[in-house]
Amino acid sequence: LLPTLLTPPITAFNAKALASLAQVASSAMTRRLPTILNALMDSMLATKDDELRTDLENSFDAVLLSIDEFDGLNTAMSAMLALTKHEDHRRRARADLHLATFFKTSDLDISRYYPDLIRTLLISFDDSDTEVVKAAWTALSALTGRLRKEEMESLVFSTRQTLNQVGVAGHNLPGFSLPKGINAILPIFLQGLMNGSAEQRTASALAISDIIDRTSADALKPFVTQITGPLIRVVSERSVEVKAAILFTLNNLLEKIPAFLKPFLPQLQRTFAKSLADTSSEILRIRAAKALGTLITLTPRIDPLIAELITGSKTADIGVRNAMLKALYDVVVKCGSSMNEASRTGILSLIDADTGDSDEASAITNARLLGALIKVLPEDVAGGLVKARVLTPDHTYPSVLALNSILAEAPESLTGPFADALPSTICSGIGSSQPAIADNCVLAAGKYLLTPTSDKSFEVVKQIMEALAAAIAPGKPVDTRRLALVVLRTVSREQNDLVRPHLALLTPAVFGSVRDMVIPVKLAAEAAFLAMFSVVEEEDAVFTKYMAGPGAELAPSPKRSIQDYFKRIATRLGAQARERREAEGGQGGLGLSSDEQEDMKEVWSVGKVDVESGAFKDE
Repeated sequence: LLPTLLTPPITAFNAKALASLAQVASSAMTRRLPTILNALMDSMLATKDDELRTDLENSFDAVLLSIDEFDGLNTAMSAMLALTKHEDHRRRARADLHLATFFKTSDLDISRYYPDLIRTLLISFDDSDTEVVKAAWTALSALTGRLRKEEMESLVFSTRQTLNQVGVAGHNLPGFSLPKGINAILPIFLQGLMNGSAEQRTASALAISDIIDRTSADALKPFVTQITGPLIRVVSERSVEVKAAILFTLNNLLEKIPAFLKPFLPQLQRTFAKSLADTSSEILRIRAAKALGTLITLTPRIDPLIAELITGSKTADIGVRNAMLKALYDVVVKCGSSMNEASRTGILSLIDADTGDSDEASAITNARLLGALIKVLPEDVAGGLVKARVLTPDHTYPSVLALNSILAEAPESLTGPFADALPSTICSGIGSSQPAIADNCVLAAGKYLLTPTSDKSFEVVKQIMEALAAAIAPGKPVDTRRLALVVLRTVSREQNDLVRPHLALLTPAVFGSVRDMVIPVKLAAEAAFLAMFSVVEEEDAVFTKYMAGPGAELAPSPKRSIQDYFKRIATRLGAQARERREAEGGQGGLGLSSDEQEDMKEVWSVGKVDVESGAFKDE
């Protein structure tokens, strides 16, 4: 009978007959189920008769709903999943809509198919066809609506895994841009967050953050209370992992839709401040400090919070103290101009209380806080602090950290009133026998040369270049040599006109390290050599001019050696870099390459490159 009923084009009579047959002979039809469903789908798409299409759709639903759990369910699910992935977008959309009807109507236990169904439908949220996106949302919403609470909890991990495969963080997912878009999967994660195990709560919080990353502010707005309330309630959990995940998500939410979270600001501030004082986890404290820094820009009165942070930082626990100072730093950077006199005095007293024998992390945080504070202090007060803490007769670790911090945060406080003393302070520090002081003064030299307001007269720059060239010499500490080469490369790339007049001074020192046995020094020297002579941009033009001028005075052996190196190695390295740049869309196509970014980050660092962003990566 089936071949007759399925002969195309399927008529309204045959469609109704198939629906009737499915109700009485579903087990006999199981073997032919894919053929039946595909034939009905073909006729649905082929017909232009709306009434016939309705009969065909009703027949399709009847056949699908006629299957039983033990006979036909596996065949039906396989056929439907294949249709949802079909290359024809019309079949994908119709298959999703029929699945929605099935989920709403069928009482069968299809729990073993939930992960596959959610995966397929969620992936369709990024479909190129808008009708498929809408149909997938309808189906997934219907599926989520039939889930029991315990089923939701068991689906947290697989659903989050799929979510991470869909779209790109930072870009809106089409399915989440629909009205109530995120509600198709949000209930799964809210249930996991509120009632799951510690692992499920952690994964649920991070999954909500993944949703935030893929959803526009307007689409998130209706769900603010639904998301924020449970996050704040569950953050009191004993599990550090759960707390850290929730802080990560709350900070993400704050950055995405700050205006919509104003009703929750008092609760959020208490939550973050409490986590800041948590002695059990550094990641938790780092995330709390970051979140507090985001929240502070929305708070009308910052002085009570500053007072709380100052009090909290007077603790014996070094980790908590550092977290409090980092939070204070964020507050001063973002809202320092709004502080009252009492807050400024309190922070200054806190910095003055530093005895100088604190651990490295505390010293760096103190220095960064000082730099941020000087930016918002009156000029006379700032000047007094600079004299007392930076331009000291003898270099100390805190003084060179403060030097770097102020050059990064408030350079005008140094380059204006202390323009004469600053270069010699930097150069004497580069020559220090203490590696920590020398390294930080090398970085300060980089900041100075890259700062628009600094004195860049020939004599001043020459003084700094001489100090850097001396720091590169074999026998100096390895990291001092590498940092000096990184600074030269970065300055050559950003301000080549500063470097070119001093090629005669720098070239022998840099070339002396391109064959160094220490690989980081060798690589940094090669990169600096290419940047100094603009090999990537101008090929051999600058080098040829150098060899016709200062290079001509080199002794025969070094002269031959540098020419041979340029011809055999520098030219090849320059060509490779040029090809890579062109592949990225030409100069400036994709911004700096990764190693150039790392160099720039290192030059502008205070004490060491800030690696705290690792605390804000997904887990």
